[in-house]
Amino acid sequence: MKRHGWIGLVFTLSVLLTTLPAAGQETVLGRFGGQLGGGNSMTGAATLVGWALADSGIRKVVIVVDGVDFGTAIYGSSRPEVEDLHPGYPDSHAAGFGFRLNTPAFGNGEHTVWARAETFDGTAVVLTPGQYTFHFNNNTSVLIPFGHITRPQDNTELIGVCDLTNPNRRYTVVDGWALDLGVEIGDTGIGYVELMIDGGGPYANTFTSCTYLAAAGGLVNCYGLPRLDVERLYPFAFDSPNSGFRFVLDVGQLIDFGYSRGKHVLTVRAGDISNQFANIDETQVTFLCAEDIPNERAYGRIESPRRGQPYTGDVLVQGWAVDWQGVRAVRIWIDGKFIDYASYGVDSRPSVLADYSGFPDAAAPVYRLFFDSTSVSNGEHELVVRVTDFDDQTTTIGKVAFVVKNLKN
Repeated sequence: MKRHGWIGLVFTLSVLLTTLPAAGQETVLGRFGGQLGGGNSMTGAATLVGWALADSGIRKVVIVVDGVDFGTAIYGSSRPEVEDLHPGYPDSHAAGFGFRLNTPAFGNGEHTVWARAETFDGTAVVLTPGQYTFHFNNNTSVLIPFGHITRPQDNTELIGVCDLTNPNRRYTVVDGWALDLGVEIGDTGIGYVELMIDGGGPYANTFTSCTYLAAAGGLVNCYGLPRLDVERLYPFAFDSPNSGFRFVLDVGQLIDFGYSRGKHVLTVRAGDISNQFANIDETQVTFLCAEDIPNERAYGRIESPRRGQPYTGDVLVQGWAVDWQGVRAVRIWIDGKFIDYASYGVDSRPSVLADYSGFPDAAAPVYRLFFDSTSVSNGEHELVVRVTDFDDQTTTIGKVAFVVKNLKN
């Protein structure tokens, strides 16, 4: 035992010493924070975090398990405290990294984990404090489903048409993702996802209720929709490429059925194919009737120009907008000065139609304008998009700072 202790000490020291670059190599700053939230026990997909900086920039951060390179972390998340302490580095504004470690891929017991940063000049450094020792503990009973409600977010107002004689129905989308991990072949994967309102019985179940409704933007009460963002985070999970769920509510119909105007809780529960289930997420929302709102704000997004990007010549100003009262005009302002009206209804956006079913212009919500950037000085400018509806109410749907960088004559 004493001999093994010395071996472990020498190994740990050798790992820590590699955090110091060899002569001629650049200095790398950073820290491997271990498991998000702390703790030495890991189950399922554990999240590892940290940060790294270098003069030439960080090319990648590699996660090492038991001395073997296991995967590459996702680098580039915001760490404001790091930027405050170490300004001026290429990646100081986004020095954070994260990695989902699939612990069921390993046997139960103790495992060593560390992170190695590699720079663009070829320097490779094990980030301090060096290796962590974690205890992996996985079996079928503890690997319950997990996931997230993407929309609606907490305290969102969900508005429906409460006059059921109105054929123009308005739908609310509840979507997100669900995953399940397993330790044995055949016990992995999501079997169903359910939506519950205020803790009652299932409002809808993806196994029994999945259907297609064109008026609601496509698939309704279904699981198995593409989620490329989830696949990127959990590439090892069985359902990750198609882990999305989508439920659709007619809030006006729910209120007519007996649900009150006001606060409610939406809960999503998922069950795996091993007959285990868990409430994976919940969100608090408010049910309202469109008839009770004199004039609702417009919704929309600026897609171009992009924040902080340099532009020359004609700049494409484009995005989408919808309004329950209908879009009468889209106006473009730059640096507080009105520029022009954008053309509206020039293109479709299937995702907008799916999210704003029933809105008058949801089938073709795109606005577009070409702006001559030589009419303003080089440097940063603020673009504002304002939408006016047919009741003459104007909503600012977005602001973006972009950079003009034209060649001077």
